[in-house]
Amino acid sequence: MSVLSLLLFSLDLCAENTLPDKDKNIMEQAGVPIYPGMKFINGALDGMVGVRFASSDDVEKVRKWYSDKFPDWAVNDQYGTWILYNGKPGAGPREYISKNQVMVVTNENLIEWFGLPADMTTEIVIALPETAN
Repeated sequence: MSVLSLLLFSLDLCAENTLPDKDKNIMEQAGVPIYPGMKFINGALDGMVGVRFASSDDVEKVRKWYSDKFPDWAVNDQYGTWILYNGKPGAGPREYISKNQVMVVTNENLIEWFGLPADMTTEIVIALPETAN
């Protein structure tokens, strides 16, 4: 589990599972779209941690959707994660942690942690540190 996932796990900021308008606005300003049908779980962008969503779609389908949206972004698939980030290919964590990023992984714990339906095991974590400047 990544550090960002652990941080988001500790944030259960929105019991009704609605992405706050301020965070929608931040995502819109950054040009990062919300994957169709994904469900907001928790997190916040205004404090620059990130937001967590879940989807019932296959991980590879979600990854391809975001890759198609950001063809110039690089992918880091080391360290047990898949992170699409606004940076140079081959960058390590020190580089991509400060970039806008979308992480898409399988996380079967989402079901138990957040009471989601059994098919919602695709986790999408969006962090937008470039918008905090």
